Amino acid sequence: MELSTEELLQNLEESGIKVTEEEAQRFRDFCREVRDLQTKLDNKEACQKSSRDRHRIIRVLHEAIIEYTMYPTNTEYVQVVQALIMKYPFLKDLGGNGYHTWHQSLKRKFKAERAPLIHEDEVKRSKEKFGHKRARESTKAERSCCRSVSGVPAVIGEDASSIERHVHVLQMQYEKMNPDTSVVKDRMQLTFSWRRKEIADGMTVEDVLKKYPFLRTPSGLCNEVDRIQPSAVNLCRRWKEGFTGIVPKVVKLAHGKSPLAKIYSEAREEMLAEDLPDVDFRAALILLPHIFKEKADQFITLGQHDAPSPYPTVQLVDTDWKMAFTRKVPVLVKLDSVDLCRGAGVEDGVISAFCAYFVFNLAYPPYMKNTLTFLQRTILDITEVGEKPLPVTVTRMINLLY
Repeated sequence: MELSTEELLQNLEESGIKVTEEEAQRFRDFCREVRDLQTKLDNKEACQKSSRDRHRIIRVLHEAIIEYTMYPTNTEYVQVVQALIMKYPFLKDLGGNGYHTWHQSLKRKFKAERAPLIHEDEVKRSKEKFGHKRARESTKAERSCCRSVSGVPAVIGEDASSIERHVHVLQMQYEKMNPDTSVVKDRMQLTFSWRRKEIADGMTVEDVLKKYPFLRTPSGLCNEVDRIQPSAVNLCRRWKEGFTGIVPKVVKLAHGKSPLAKIYSEAREEMLAEDLPDVDFRAALILLPHIFKEKADQFITLGQHDAPSPYPTVQLVDTDWKMAFTRKVPVLVKLDSVDLCRGAGVEDGVISAFCAYFVFNLAYPPYMKNTLTFLQRTILDITEVGEKPLPVTVTRMINLLY
C-alpha cells in the first residue's frame, strides 16, 4: 500500500531523522504538485504548453536522477526524456526528434542546480575538468546558429559580354510602365548564377540593385528566393497560407506582452467585420517578434530615418501604429543604409526583409534569429544543407502555435 505524505514524514521522525517544519512543508507541497501533475498526465492534458507544468515535470525528473548522479551523460539525458515521451506521447515536440526541448530543459535544470554547489566534490571535480571548455563551446554554438551562406551555383554558358546584354535588357524593361514579365523572368534566370557569384564575391547592395533593378521590388525579391530555394509552391503562396493558419494564436500569445497588442485591440474594435482578417494578419506579423521576446523595434519601425542596424529593416512611412494595423500603409525596406524596395503594407515589408537575407547571403542577427528561423523553417519549410536542429525557443513556440 502507498504511504501518505504524513505517514512518510512520521516514518522519518521515527527513524531519528529530524525534519524542520519548513522542510516538512516543502515536502508536502512537492508531493501535492506531483499528485496534481500525475492527474493531468493521466488525463492526457497538454502539459508541455504550460510553463508551470513543464517546470514541474523537469523538476520531478531532476529529483529522480540526482539520486544517482549530479552529472548525467548526454546519453542518460536522452534516455530519460525518450522514456518520458514514450510513456506520454502527447508531450512530444511537434518538430525535430520530438524531445529536443525536454532534453535541453533538463540539462539547463541540472546546470542551474549545480552552479551554487561549489563545495560538492563531484561538482568541483567536474567544473575543474569541463567548466571553462564547455562554456567556450556553448558560446561558439550560439554564434553558429545563424543561417549559413548559400552555395554559389556554377556559371554555365554565359560570359561577361552576354551578361552585360541581359542586364541591358532588364534595365530597359525596368524603365517601362508595364515591363514584359516573360522577358524579365527569362533574363533574371539567365543572369542568376552570375549574380549569385557577384554577391558572394562581395558586390555591394547598392551596386547589385543598380545592375539588377528588379530586385528593388517585393515580387522581384520573392522570385529570387524561389530561384535560390526552388519549391513546387511559390514562396508568396507558402507565406500567405502558412502564416494565416497561426494568426489567431500569435495575437493571443502577444496579448499583454507589448503595448502594440493593446493598440491592435483598440484598432480592431473600430473595423468592419470583412476587414478583420487583413487587420489580424498584419497584427500577427508585427507582434510575432514580441512572442519570441526579440527586439522588434530594430526590425519594424515607424517613420523614415537612418536605420540603426545594417540588417534589413521595415520602415512604416506612416507614423501611427493604429494605421499600420488597419491599412496597407506605404513601407520602405532598408538594407545597409540603402533603400532596398518599397511596398504596400506590413505584408510587403516583412516578406521583402525576410527575402533580403537569402538574396544578399546574410546571416540572421542575434536580436531576430528565432523569429526569422521560425519563418524560414516552419512557415516556408526552407532547410539548407548543414543546418543545425531548431533552437529550443523555436521548437517550444511551435508546440504552442500548432
